[in-house]
Amino acid sequence: RMPFTASKKALFPVTPDPIVELHPVQAQTIIVIQPGSVNLRIGRASDAFPITVPHCIARRCPNSVKSLQDDYMLLRPECNHSEAGQQIRSGLSSIQELLLSRPTSIGEYRQVTQPRQLMHFNSQVSGESCESSDTPSWTDCSKKQPYFVGEEALYIPPSEPYHLSWPMRRGRLNEHSGPGGSLTSILANIEVIWGHVLQEQLEVPIKDLKHYRAVLLIPDVYVHRQVKGLVNMLLNSLGFGAVIVHQESVCATYGSGITVACVVDVGDQKTSVSCVEGRTLPQSQFTMEYGGSDVSRLFHSLLARCGVSLPELSLARPPDVVQMQGLKETSCHLNQDQHGVSQQTLEIHRVGGTLVRYTMRLGDECILAPMALFRPLALGLQGASLIRSQIRAEPDGDDPHDEHYLRQTQRQSWAGRIAGSKKDNPDSMGREASEQNLSNLDDPSAAMDDDSNDVPEIMPTTDNKILRRPEDDEEDEVNDETDLDLMGVDEAIIHSIEKCDSEDLRRRLYSCILVVGGGLQFEGAVSWLQHQVTQAIPGSMRAQLDSMDIITKPKASHWDQGWDIDSSLTSWKGGAILACLDSTQELWIRQQEWKQFSVRLLRERAPFNW
Repeated sequence: RMPFTASKKALFPVTPDPIVELHPVQAQTIIVIQPGSVNLRIGRASDAFPITVPHCIARRCPNSVKSLQDDYMLLRPECNHSEAGQQIRSGLSSIQELLLSRPTSIGEYRQVTQPRQLMHFNSQVSGESCESSDTPSWTDCSKKQPYFVGEEALYIPPSEPYHLSWPMRRGRLNEHSGPGGSLTSILANIEVIWGHVLQEQLEVPIKDLKHYRAVLLIPDVYVHRQVKGLVNMLLNSLGFGAVIVHQESVCATYGSGITVACVVDVGDQKTSVSCVEGRTLPQSQFTMEYGGSDVSRLFHSLLARCGVSLPELSLARPPDVVQMQGLKETSCHLNQDQHGVSQQTLEIHRVGGTLVRYTMRLGDECILAPMALFRPLALGLQGASLIRSQIRAEPDGDDPHDEHYLRQTQRQSWAGRIAGSKKDNPDSMGREASEQNLSNLDDPSAAMDDDSNDVPEIMPTTDNKILRRPEDDEEDEVNDETDLDLMGVDEAIIHSIEKCDSEDLRRRLYSCILVVGGGLQFEGAVSWLQHQVTQAIPGSMRAQLDSMDIITKPKASHWDQGWDIDSSLTSWKGGAILACLDSTQELWIRQQEWKQFSVRLLRERAPFNW
């Protein structure tokens, strides 16, 4: 019989060494893609800014009858529980206490405004309507196109038989049990969206993509089979010549020109925290399922509480949600010096050419809503997976030497070594095993090299028995983050940094906090974040810190443009820089290689723990 190792090699040939580039890669032929839950950012690596489009698609329903409910943008099932009202009130009370505990820049303390003070005036205000050329218009559906993408998909008239769907939700593909919720259906939608944007806005024909390369940015906490599906779609379906996959937090450090940072990504639907030291530190990364859209929903309810009903807006209609997001961005702030009752003008641009203007009196509503990012109890969320950390990959037939195989091999190696040592020298084995076991218990990483994804699965104990890790019997092993309650952004930073072992590394991480994403772009956000983190840092560490830099708009010095990078574009910029570095050229996964070796190339070439 053929030896097992030989047959194994015949069935699963060894992956090839990376191809050395003879000529520098041209930035004009590299497409950087950052797919988000709400927006898709895509552009050439040579572009100053990416194209940003809503990451959605509306498909025409069969038989011209709309039988499926559109995917909601702000409304979410985690808010529909009996304790939601009490939870929100408790969270708002906690925020009020926090606001009252911190003095303003001149040493005064804020005065609380009560919604009842404002309701009488606001309930009597009616909107003023006028014509405006700046209002959006409905999408023309007269030609009965099979689908619309991006802005056009958002502004389809409600009477038209189209179903709106978002292929990503809360930082991962929007898989669900309903129609169109399979991974295959979602990837088909993404292929249409990305292909449409490439052809219509970047003016790159699909047939020419074999001459282009793609850089795909993925979240720090990802689902292996979803990433595999995206890479397969880019190489085999769209036809890119090569692909690099990298994590958003590391790309953010490239875009900021720093190497060590605690990266906080506050997006529209999720908030991720990860410590980066050249690469992400796995023990420090986790994702919480709340973001800017939850702030918008809370702001809408706070306006209603003080008598601002805004009957023109319904959170179930996509065009109205866009308007609500705009009101949040123009009205909300985190400026501790701005308090008391003020008169504000709220403008609603209705689809079809009408502008409705309300002149209202608002108090703390404008700061209470974004402060929920520090006290997420006020968002009223309850659910089983509101905090996620990285889980092990499911067994994949395309990757026979995955981590499950490596763990099993390591287990057999440990068992063989223990058995052999016992046979040769039973007396010394006990002592050596005890010493090795104790050292590994103190430092579990001692049995692994720095780049290993594996963990020791069995360890000899002081009584020479073999212990199995409890995780061996669990198919879906997760970190202990899932047992935690939702944390505010400040608490999440502390939790993430304190997961790092080295005191010197923790000091450097506290000294550099990088905030990316569009969910925390409020006036005064940096001041509040610095105040909260400084208060919560352990005393011994606080004494060692010379300064704490919170970076929200890094300088674009490497682009020779002189402007600040918008925090929502930092990761995309970093992906563009990464693609052109000489040290990156060995990371490219080419189309022909992928067809032969598939996901094994991700395990061998991905610059992060796969």
